[in-house]
Amino acid sequence: MEDLKSTIVEQITKMENIPAENVEILDVFYYSGLKKWAVSVAFNVNGKHYVASMDILENGLVARYQQREKNEN
Repeated sequence: MEDLKSTIVEQITKMENIPAENVEILDVFYYSGLKKWAVSVAFNVNGKHYVASMDILENGLVARYQQREKNEN
């Protein structure tokens, strides 16, 4: 599980060009039938808050990544 968390943080920091300290893993769920991890994360970029979801295959490949700015309302 620590390897997966490391992969998640590494991928987000590369894609968003932010330090690892700015990434918070919210949820991790494994779909055994699809053999993939579904991940939800939150992070800050230039004072704005974002949430993102991503699917990671068993081999570590990011199959899907989607992020949006988090509304405070």
